[in-house]
Amino acid sequence: MSESFARLSPAVSMGIEEEFLLIDRELMLPATPTVHQSNALQDIRPGQGATSQEWLSCQVEHASAVLQDAPAATTALLRFRQNLASVAEGFGLIAAPIGTAPTIAEFGAAVSNDPRYRQMTDLAPGIAADQYINGMHVHVSVPDPETGIRALNGIRRWLPLLTALGANSPFWRGLDSGFASWRSIHYRRWMVNGVPPAFRDFTDYENRIDALVNSDVVADRGGISWLARLSQLHPTIEIRACDVQLQVLDAVVLATLIRALVCAAIDQPSRVQPEPELLDVAHWQAAKFGLSSRLLDPFTGAPVLADVVVWQAFNQAWPYLVEFGDEELVRSGLELFLAQGTGATRQRKMAQLSGLTGVINHSGGAIADTERPPLASSHRPDPVRY
Repeated sequence: MSESFARLSPAVSMGIEEEFLLIDRELMLPATPTVHQSNALQDIRPGQGATSQEWLSCQVEHASAVLQDAPAATTALLRFRQNLASVAEGFGLIAAPIGTAPTIAEFGAAVSNDPRYRQMTDLAPGIAADQYINGMHVHVSVPDPETGIRALNGIRRWLPLLTALGANSPFWRGLDSGFASWRSIHYRRWMVNGVPPAFRDFTDYENRIDALVNSDVVADRGGISWLARLSQLHPTIEIRACDVQLQVLDAVVLATLIRALVCAAIDQPSRVQPEPELLDVAHWQAAKFGLSSRLLDPFTGAPVLADVVVWQAFNQAWPYLVEFGDEELVRSGLELFLAQGTGATRQRKMAQLSGLTGVINHSGGAIADTERPPLASSHRPDPVRY
């Protein structure tokens, strides 16, 4: 870790956006917009975050305030989720932190009145009608646009792993999709998605963005849905690879890991970029398997066991995790992911026990759960083993 980063690190903040599905408790289907019409959700503002309606009337999004550390992130997410669960319960609804809707009504939910959502629905109604997907976006502050480009170029190789770790959307229209993150596959249907290209500098980035927006199908910069991009509203890089997480602990572990990987990308830029087609197939593979099979090594491109890539990322992030005081949190969180699986694994286990109804009810109960189940094994790797 360089001396320049050590001086900068106290100013590296993060923000977390989470999207949730509102499900009718009796019908076990995505809910009507009644709760939105009451303004009850918009009144939830713990920690000065912001709450808004997402793409569909059965969705809600929470954007946290600026967060300086993991304890603050845990408190902010937990308070919002507790409030959301309480408000939803009052309307006979379940607030579900799952990446896709396991069951969908024959007649879909209404699209929100946001002009941009309406415009995109008019452009691609067949895709928009299926937008029952919920993600978690992590913002990490950057001091200037050129540093943001360095972060973008450096985080590219880790985006497939983040997709795998954050996989929490196996079910779709009453069936197992065969993917750990069906949300990731669904999202690939939009006009600009996937791993972003490598950029020479911020001017190159702006020129490419302008060219896309000048096309007939990208209405504005918000339509550029790369897995990582520079925020158009905040001085941040936005990482969009993860599904919304079942539990607060999962979300905070991923967010703090992402912050450390962004810091590593800024502080130790790589001279060699992975080929775009390799990252594209690595993302698909990560969405398919999560952590249950092999992933592509982000440096060699060879298929390796998932835990090898997980601890490669931990090793890359380790000096910055130590700097922020997040080392033990992320180490134990990654151990938990490897020992007991991602949210997709846990959803599938619940489906075996009690079907999709059980999945929905379980997710509603997990939304504000802070208890960690015990580790199935004790796997404590040397942080410099890879």
